[in-house]
Amino acid sequence: MIDLVIQGGIVVLPDRCSETDVAVDGERIVALGTATSLPQAKRTVDARGCYILPGGIDPHVHISWPFLEATTVDGYADATAAAAIGGTTTIIDFDHPKMGTTPLERGTNRREQAHGQAVIDFAFHSVLTEASKQTLSEMETLVSSGVPSFKVYMAYSRRGIMADDSTLLSIMRKAAALGAVVCVHAENGDVADANEAASLAAGRTSAGDFARHKPNYVEAEAVSRAIFWARHTGVQLYIVHLSTAEGLRLVRAAQAEGLKVMAETCPQYLLLDEAVYERPGEGHRFICSPPLRSPIDREELWEGIAEGVISVVSTDHTAFTKEQKDRGKTNFTLVPNGLPGIETRLPLLFSEGVSKGRISISDLARIISLNPARAFGIYPHKGIIAPGSDADIVLVDPTIRWTLTAERLHMAADWSPFVGWQLEGAPVMTVSRGEVIAEYGEFVGKPGRGRYVRRACEPWQ
Repeated sequence: MIDLVIQGGIVVLPDRCSETDVAVDGERIVALGTATSLPQAKRTVDARGCYILPGGIDPHVHISWPFLEATTVDGYADATAAAAIGGTTTIIDFDHPKMGTTPLERGTNRREQAHGQAVIDFAFHSVLTEASKQTLSEMETLVSSGVPSFKVYMAYSRRGIMADDSTLLSIMRKAAALGAVVCVHAENGDVADANEAASLAAGRTSAGDFARHKPNYVEAEAVSRAIFWARHTGVQLYIVHLSTAEGLRLVRAAQAEGLKVMAETCPQYLLLDEAVYERPGEGHRFICSPPLRSPIDREELWEGIAEGVISVVSTDHTAFTKEQKDRGKTNFTLVPNGLPGIETRLPLLFSEGVSKGRISISDLARIISLNPARAFGIYPHKGIIAPGSDADIVLVDPTIRWTLTAERLHMAADWSPFVGWQLEGAPVMTVSRGEVIAEYGEFVGKPGRGRYVRRACEPWQ
């Protein structure tokens, strides 16, 4: 007798949907088939009317994350429980780029912080701010220990984490030699800083001024420069939180050229636009970097997903409260950047993407699970419903109609940028390594059950 059979639903496979049942024993999927062909199970889940998707992988979250004088209010226990309720079974966070610490030290500290707290599986990218001999040496150690991805910020000089071109080029060269991935926050930091100084000198400090001091060209130039160095080094380049039509066109051209360039975007760039910055009394709460853009950018990003140029939709989750955001109500330089979203990615994308015909259900499975698994070295253990893979599974009921409210959510932040939205479809069960950990909006798993995931260097196909 096996542990679990999920029957009667529609399984979303990489190339098709199939009305088949899923058999789980221990932590793995052991078979797909009909109820009569599968072994008896200790528990049978009736999934009729539901889509059965691979568990979501969110490769861009910030938990217990500092920004200037503020730190996000969530820890690994509550953040990952919220993620599980929202259909995510694996996250990839970042170490803290603190002055005076080495990449190895930072990675060890973050793993210890998450261990015994996270309720879903977790991994980390290593954030690099300089390219010293020690850093380049430790990149080798990190890759061999299961951390094959590095994050470089092309902005944020005020926070002391911006890498110049020499640093970026050195890191890309080393990563290419190691077969690792370089993730870049693509904003031209020097231009953004100059624009900010001019804005402040003119007394333009509103939320709308924040967006105006980082226009589309700030991102597009940095994307172009990152692609230039990727062409020169041959590195696998991953553009995080792409927000502009101009940036999308650059990524499309690079991919057509045969370069190893992948891009992600986030729900906020697909569903919100710069008009929210003008909301009286709350526009500043929507400040994130890069800023929210125009409706034209938003629609082009949807097209980028549909055509496969954008491979991943992450959240860039940062759980700052309304009070923390309100410190910069009249001065955007005091607002901690970022939006909470670790719980809402799947329901938003299903409702606004699948239900409205912008993307298919197979597209959804690819951008939240299969593609991030392939990009960051955890496929086929994760990212797919197949025999031998981890039993990371989420059931989505497309018939549920509900209103997104702050009270209904489990994220530590006391707000969401999507409060009041009417949604179609919701995750109703999340299974992580064979264990049912969330049902109908409640976490039902064991505290601290999440496991650190060692990842491999896998060449992108």
